[in-house]
Amino acid sequence: MHLFAGDVGFHKCRCNERNSLKVKVEGSTQQGLTLKGATVVVTGGAGFVGSHLVRALMQRGVSHVTVIDSLRYGDVANLGSIPGVSVVQHSLGTDSTHKLEEVVQGADLLFHLAAEKHNQSKDSPYDGIRANVDGSLQVFLAAAKARVKKIVYTSSLYSYGRLAGGDFKETDVPTPQTVYGMSKLAGEHLLAYIRREYGIPFSVVRYLFVYGPKQFAGMGYKSVILKNFERLLQGERPILFGDGKQSLDYIYVDDAVEATIRAMERGITGEVLNVGRGEEISVERLIKTMCDVSRRPFDPIYEAADWTAGTRRVGDISKARSLLDWTPEVSLHEGLARTAEWMKNHEEVGS
Repeated sequence: MHLFAGDVGFHKCRCNERNSLKVKVEGSTQQGLTLKGATVVVTGGAGFVGSHLVRALMQRGVSHVTVIDSLRYGDVANLGSIPGVSVVQHSLGTDSTHKLEEVVQGADLLFHLAAEKHNQSKDSPYDGIRANVDGSLQVFLAAAKARVKKIVYTSSLYSYGRLAGGDFKETDVPTPQTVYGMSKLAGEHLLAYIRREYGIPFSVVRYLFVYGPKQFAGMGYKSVILKNFERLLQGERPILFGDGKQSLDYIYVDDAVEATIRAMERGITGEVLNVGRGEEISVERLIKTMCDVSRRPFDPIYEAADWTAGTRRVGDISKARSLLDWTPEVSLHEGLARTAEWMKNHEEVGS
């Protein structure tokens, strides 16, 4: 079955066969990788970060990107009309692996972003494990069978588990407290297994709080940024829970994508890298900045403190800076201004 959205080829896949892996792959990335002319698979490529990644890859000169996405939360419209991009509808952990292997066959590189996110995994933990653990293993085995040159896997700050204390460091012992965090950490271990067993180089990027245009689609989770921008754009006061001192590490999507691409390009393997700004931003400061870019006074509605009261979740990004030769470039003010402008032009976001 073939459907089309603009110039993006769209294929719906449902198969029931299962193949076993009998291939061993050797090699390393000591000299790094060149994206130009490469064929790339991006799971979750119709989602928020994934769609930005696909666009950036095409701008880097890859020859073709195949997006694998369940389209439960992602949207083909996020990709628009991009020549050289095809979309395959496939639910990881649920649909058969046979077609997945066919789709990945011939790919040079693979980015694995698809996942049931924190809130979806909280509401349906079985679905979270099925997609994020079983599904990730299916993707990694398909990549090994296809002899891809490298895999980049997007993990999460939820792998760390703690809600307060000093900056997250990659050397910290992870103690995830949620099904989502456990499932993302399991994906990291599965990928390390694939490296040991089949010789596939890999990198893991642990995202902090990524924000920007296209963040909300369909049944996805609306962040405090999107919720309050919706209110501000409608002339309503923002909502602040508790004293607003709870702090997070916000990174604009373009900076997160750049780090993710460099994790593929650089001659490194087996590394776990925090991807954030490495900057502590209180929710109070966040909303003040949102009011500033919206040209509205800071006059929030104060609600009772929620579970985030007293939390501090900030990443140490020194390792990523060093190994990727990367520095986040978009300031909080600029990133929020871009996000607000996008939302003004996409009123359906709030519907």
